[in-house]
Amino acid sequence: MPQEEPPYGENRPEPLRGSTEEEYLSHISADIYGDAGVQKAAEYPFATVDESYFDDALFIGDSRTVGLHDYTDLSEHADFLCKTSLTIYKVLDENFKDMGTVEEVLKKKQYGKIYIMVGINELGRGTTEDFMAKYTEVVDTLHEWDPDARIIIQGIMKVSKKKDTEDNSNITGRNHAIATLADNYHIFYIDMNEAVCDEEGNLNAEYTHDQIHLLGMYNDLWKDFLMTKGINNELPMTRWY
Repeated sequence: MPQEEPPYGENRPEPLRGSTEEEYLSHISADIYGDAGVQKAAEYPFATVDESYFDDALFIGDSRTVGLHDYTDLSEHADFLCKTSLTIYKVLDENFKDMGTVEEVLKKKQYGKIYIMVGINELGRGTTEDFMAKYTEVVDTLHEWDPDARIIIQGIMKVSKKKDTEDNSNITGRNHAIATLADNYHIFYIDMNEAVCDEEGNLNAEYTHDQIHLLGMYNDLWKDFLMTKGINNELPMTRWY
């Protein structure tokens, strides 16, 4: 039975503190939200699905999502708006080859699910607050353009231990921030790091050639993870155009 629709965007957690001057000057993405958002997101009873579940899905992302497109069969079901070096700051203005902008795509076709993963190219720029402010703007705009679509925020994939200096701690801080947007009705948070990381929480060195991207065959681990995160509830039909 579908759950009652909560008001969109209400009761979002506030950060526990602001960034320090040192964090601001050094572009450190501190974990200023804690894991409350992650814990809430994990309460949702996701279902296991088959490939047909993605027939009404749109994936938005950077070069890592390019890998998901190129090395799995999800592109036979879902649409992809992905591009190397894409960032949260560019995503709404980007003109994707043969597709157009995100807004143009959403005007042409109704999607049931919109997946987004960006964030690796933004490391070393700004703070947790900067990233969170833009990420929130993008998610809210996607909801405005397609209010019937569930938005699935994917946690930023970690890097390997060989690559990591402060990157993975910065990624954790940003993932904890964006997870607070999930209300488990309009917006969901999932973290595929559990499928590709080692026991220390770093991207498994066997799965990558450059410490950042998955080798082709290991993108199936990501796909398999996504197939365990199907959404059960239904949204009312209130198309915006």
